[in-house]
Amino acid sequence: MSTPTAHSPAQARQRTRSCAIELACHRCEHRYPLEQAVFACPDCGKGLDVVYDYELAARHFSDVPSSERPRNIWHFEELLPIVDASAQARVGRYAGYTPLIPADRLGAELGIANLYLKDDSSNCPSFSYKDRVVAMSVARLLERGKREIGCVSTGNVGTAVASMAAKAGVAAYVFYPNRLEDAKARACMALGAKVCQVEGNYDEANKRCRELALATGMDFANITLRPFYAEGAKTAAFEIVEQLDWRAPDHIVTAAAGGTLSSRLHKGLVELAQLELSHTDATRIHIAQPSGCNPIATAILAEEAEIVPVTPETAAHSLAIGAPGDGYLVIDAVRKRGGTGGFASDPENFAGIDLLAATEGLLTEPAGGTTVAVLEKLAAMGRFGPDETVVAIITGNGLKTLDDHPPKQWPAKVDCELDAMRAALEELQRGETLVESARRQLHF
Repeated sequence: MSTPTAHSPAQARQRTRSCAIELACHRCEHRYPLEQAVFACPDCGKGLDVVYDYELAARHFSDVPSSERPRNIWHFEELLPIVDASAQARVGRYAGYTPLIPADRLGAELGIANLYLKDDSSNCPSFSYKDRVVAMSVARLLERGKREIGCVSTGNVGTAVASMAAKAGVAAYVFYPNRLEDAKARACMALGAKVCQVEGNYDEANKRCRELALATGMDFANITLRPFYAEGAKTAAFEIVEQLDWRAPDHIVTAAAGGTLSSRLHKGLVELAQLELSHTDATRIHIAQPSGCNPIATAILAEEAEIVPVTPETAAHSLAIGAPGDGYLVIDAVRKRGGTGGFASDPENFAGIDLLAATEGLLTEPAGGTTVAVLEKLAAMGRFGPDETVVAIITGNGLKTLDDHPPKQWPAKVDCELDAMRAALEELQRGETLVESARRQLHF
């Protein structure tokens, strides 16, 4: 059976409602054509951002009611960079528009009256927020008519690339650093990707993958396609505000690794204000990191302008990026919005997983546990007013990382006999609950 081509000439002439017009350097603001195959500024080396015609986007938004838009990542296509309708149709149809869940039980434990969870652990197809950004990369790859895509990943990018590449009919190559969760590597291979483990940490692997991409001409989702990849992250901000009836929350708390999500949440909020869809200036962004890899939070708390790279030592492997490429953008976003950074130890992060599971029935990975642990610390510091709305983003599903989650107990083994089972049940009833255990680990 033949593999379908990326797009036919007829399909290529069908355009989306995208209002993207060019690329601009984050630092020197030099401009480049949107079609140019460039991912970093040739003049200063910094990353590039997609620029839009916001007046045109505002008119397009008013033309199509929200109820008539797709309930997926393309809901906000005017502010996304994919212009080829056939490429858009191939990927991302089931990504995005994840639930915004009122977290009354977790909020009661933490003393936050108006707490919501943006549950990106239910994203499709690979159960993490990375489905948003990878959808942009693969769609851009199809626009360019290319048939192979690579990525360097701490875990979730790899499974997202493997899933979406399979759907798009292109070959995927995933490069992982050492100490990766085994389940994620096996998932990539099960999805048809070719997987290579690099003997080095993420930052070392990322550097070599950049060199590999330039040497071979293969597009890498989070390197050579990064200006497009990053645009997918801001859709979480668009959805949160719309799901709150266009009232921006007072606070957003999210985990930070390379910095793509937290910095683009800021961009998304700015764009909503530019289109006069919501007043977003007062929304504060706070970032959470594990104490074993917290270069961004450290710089924010020390009021430093530059990030000092670190060597990651944390069980939160998806956050183990010691030299975050977009870290400087996160610092700028958090400071402009009056937010802060926080960090928590691995035991506290696993306790955050347990507390979320026991109160809201959501099983998250260590990155989500880090968010909950730092959320508890910020609440204890009085960062949230009694009537303020707080949204915490749960970025990934915990079923991928159970091998690293320390069990509270092993299942009791008893004879299949009533008295023995009754005695076992009574013993279990006397034991510590998951909420009590998480409270003890989180020191409250």
